[in-house]
Amino acid sequence: MHVRIFTRYIAKSLITLFVGVLGILTFVIFMNHFIRVMNMAMTYGTSWGWVFSSLLNLVPDVFCLSAPMAFQIAILLTLTGMSEQGELIALRAAGFSFKEIVRPLAGCAIVLAVILVIMSNWVTPHSYQKVLNLRTEARSKITKVNLEPKTFLDLGEWELYVEDLDPKTGEAKQIQLLRKNDAGAQSTTVNASRGKVLLSDSAIGLQLHDGQMRRLDGKDASSFIAANFDDYTMHISLFRNQQRRLRVGEMTTTKLLRRLKKTPLDKATRNEYRTEISMRNVMALSPLILLFVSCPLGFSLGKRTNKGWGMLFSVVIIFLFYLLMTLGISLGKKYGVLAYPAPWLPVFVGIGAGYYLWKKRLNI
Repeated sequence: MHVRIFTRYIAKSLITLFVGVLGILTFVIFMNHFIRVMNMAMTYGTSWGWVFSSLLNLVPDVFCLSAPMAFQIAILLTLTGMSEQGELIALRAAGFSFKEIVRPLAGCAIVLAVILVIMSNWVTPHSYQKVLNLRTEARSKITKVNLEPKTFLDLGEWELYVEDLDPKTGEAKQIQLLRKNDAGAQSTTVNASRGKVLLSDSAIGLQLHDGQMRRLDGKDASSFIAANFDDYTMHISLFRNQQRRLRVGEMTTTKLLRRLKKTPLDKATRNEYRTEISMRNVMALSPLILLFVSCPLGFSLGKRTNKGWGMLFSVVIIFLFYLLMTLGISLGKKYGVLAYPAPWLPVFVGIGAGYYLWKKRLNI
């Protein structure tokens, strides 16, 4: 019964601190993304729905980044808080072993690691892909459409000119459309004496009457095909065709492994894929390594130690962890033989450091 009460107490303390620190870190990181999204929304004139969808799909990536740091800080704050109140000494005097004290912390670390494995390898890539698609959509949208008479309006492939226009009804006179080919030369011309211009969020609709269409015939700039028409209806999309390169971060780990196995790739791309796979799993399993290193440090802190020291140690451990992981990723991308193992450098160092600290602590 006493073990259950203690387990619930320390787990509750850890989770409370974790949620608090996670909220602060998530807010700080998220605000950086929020500012970028809002700047892009103002630049391209996107809707509030686009803003909300972009921010929502950024949440998994922000969580995967902030959760390990929040867990590390929560561990040492929990242990330094217990040391400051004399609770660790009391627990040891009551017969609790270090293993029993660590058990609820390890349980929380395992649960968080499982969540991060799923999110890092599958959920986050899907969300990141949606974010990139939304950004491409915003950049491809022609937002500044001002229908004014006697003004050429750039609509991507087309240019629209209207001599006279009624802004209320859309009735227009002397309408001219010009289309250019890939070389920038004029390829198609549409003229109409009258018609109607209809503007929507995604396209411009044109109902043309009494006009002529003239199109370039092949590569000869002096040869045209012309045709007269009484009525002609056409739609011009307000979205430009934009092709973007598939990024590593938007592919799930399953897809990366499949491409490594079946798709011919150059050496740099193969190394990048392999280091990405390892990096995701190192980040996902980081709570376990951070716990292994942090617990002997927390147990070694005396009663006079306050939570400030716990925060300081947490910052140092987090900094070293990310420094070693960055070094490992750089080595993995440079040397193919190290592509898989090099990003695990902070894990190997963490296991060694944790073993040394535990051995030193248990020998006291």
